[in-house]
Amino acid sequence: MKKTRSNYKQSRKKNFNKPQKFFTKENIFVSRMASILMFPKPRIVPLFSQRAISTIRLNPLKGNVSKIKNTLERKDYDLRKIDLVENAYFVLNKDKSEISQTYEYEDGKFYIQNLSSMLPSLLLDPKEDERILDMCAAPGSKTTHLAALMNNKGEIVANDSEISRVSALKNVLEQFGVKNCKVTLSDAKDFGKKYPTTFDKVLLDAPCSGEGLIYLRGPKPLRFWGIDRIKRYTFLQKELLESAFLTLKHGKYMIYSTCTLEPEENEGVITYLLEKYPNARLEEIDIKRDENMVDGITKWSGNTYDPSVKKSIRIIPSSKMMGFYIAKIFKE
Repeated sequence: MKKTRSNYKQSRKKNFNKPQKFFTKENIFVSRMASILMFPKPRIVPLFSQRAISTIRLNPLKGNVSKIKNTLERKDYDLRKIDLVENAYFVLNKDKSEISQTYEYEDGKFYIQNLSSMLPSLLLDPKEDERILDMCAAPGSKTTHLAALMNNKGEIVANDSEISRVSALKNVLEQFGVKNCKVTLSDAKDFGKKYPTTFDKVLLDAPCSGEGLIYLRGPKPLRFWGIDRIKRYTFLQKELLESAFLTLKHGKYMIYSTCTLEPEENEGVITYLLEKYPNARLEEIDIKRDENMVDGITKWSGNTYDPSVKKSIRIIPSSKMMGFYIAKIFKE
């Protein structure tokens, strides 16, 4: 006997008079960040609504750094030393737009750079007799830092894949007095095949979804952010990381970094490399941590990552540091 629906008198049609729940891009972003960072949702908007303190790195390639500091202080710069990075200072009383208009900046005496962005070059610890690859070098912040750490000795190969970015990179290197650098225009995904086991150390600051830079109080802050964008970058990052690893000499290490907080672009990419190359392993990162630096995560949204990703570092956005991710990879 055919059963009759108990609710057969009720309409199957959607009730359009009932308010429907729509999720905005900001709703999705906030929910995703709360899940990744394991923070309550109300904490996310304030976290991504902070203006970072201006940060500069004095450039020893363009003069005595003590004299540069004294010059800036005579011009009423309120400088606070950053212990993590040599020659780095917070500028407490001036914003980036004001600082960038000064003669000292135009002359390359200092570089305007967020503290998080300084750490990959510092952790790579380049030496004067080494050959270094900066695989995705433009606009040049980390390349100029590497050159300063190497006292303009050794060799840096600074690469980018777009001619306009390469042109801008060359101008930056000249502005900041870099002499030990060769600039190349090439698809970085091909480096591993072209230059296998060639470099003493490699820095891959990979293109990413840029969540660490998002400022929710700005105009259309999420116009470039989206899940599809994250997926596309993940594929690219895996290709770039594999290529970078192949260029590295045996018994040496590289740094992988992004300015995003996405596990898929960070721990997921690292796990891909570790699973494909048995001679790849993560090393502990030797740095004095503050409350904004936490371990890499091993699980998220149904994904499980290699347990060793706990050795990598996630930097939670704050007034001092933008969101960032850093991993140190050794090639056995």
